[in-house]
Amino acid sequence: MLPFAALVTIGACYMYGLVADMLWMQMICLILSTYLLFELNRTNELLRVRSQMVSSMFLLLFSATVFLFPDLRSEILELCAIAFYIMLFHCYQQRKSSGWVFYGFFCLGLASMVFVQVLYYVPLLWILMLHNLRALNLKTFFASLLGIVTPYWFVAVYYLYMGEYHFFIDHFSELGAFRPLWDYADVTEQQYVSFGWTVFLALIGIIHYLNQGYHDKTRTRMLYGVLMVVDVLTVAFLVLQPQHYAQLMPLILVNTAPLAAHYMTLTHSWLTNLSFFLIIIITLVVTAYHIWMPSSNFLSAMVISACSYLPL
Repeated sequence: MLPFAALVTIGACYMYGLVADMLWMQMICLILSTYLLFELNRTNELLRVRSQMVSSMFLLLFSATVFLFPDLRSEILELCAIAFYIMLFHCYQQRKSSGWVFYGFFCLGLASMVFVQVLYYVPLLWILMLHNLRALNLKTFFASLLGIVTPYWFVAVYYLYMGEYHFFIDHFSELGAFRPLWDYADVTEQQYVSFGWTVFLALIGIIHYLNQGYHDKTRTRMLYGVLMVVDVLTVAFLVLQPQHYAQLMPLILVNTAPLAAHYMTLTHSWLTNLSFFLIIIITLVVTAYHIWMPSSNFLSAMVISACSYLPL
């Protein structure tokens, strides 16, 4: 499954300017994200069986939102989110895990430099550390604060040297910048299609896990609980403030991929087997739609340009 998903993703990225626009940094981030998801699954046994479905579903979901590929910020957010989960999941029931917490929230701090609204998640993550991971105490609390602040210490030296003293004021002022709720004026048809399909898969994965998750170990159930809570709240965030689509959609992909992979790997009825093929086919159709749209616009522009030279 993984080679097939990789071929689909590479083809989609190529059509969206991988070579033409020299989007090699975005591709490097995508490769690293795929590998880290593989490690996340392997080290935490998210699927109970040896499977590459988590990485495969991530690549297929990424292909269904391939129009975000040229946006380097989206790729960085994906990479930081996965790295954060790898670090944080090491802390399960480990009261002396300040180092892992520091590194995890350091990744979160890096993500907040790209998208400062990531800091909204910090109180939620503390609650999840307390309830799901059983890893919150004074040491890990202060380690998380130190991890978030550390990237800004390094950046502060650069901006102070450059004399850009207002960078942090402008950066953190975005935390209080809100648009009217449900303002979808700037949301495109492509964004609607990808969001709807991804949320549908997330809903299937969540319902399936709530019904069948008792087969997993307690630790695995707690980890999936973190993914489900963050996924649902990120979807709600995007619905309320859709201007952040390009930054929130990658976070939804990261949380949805393990949920969808669990459904597609560990269900074996005739209905779920049929849905497996339907999910793959519809995802390919959505990917083809995104590839066709810019190609169609390009061809239309070429036809209009050619017709302008014809005598009327």
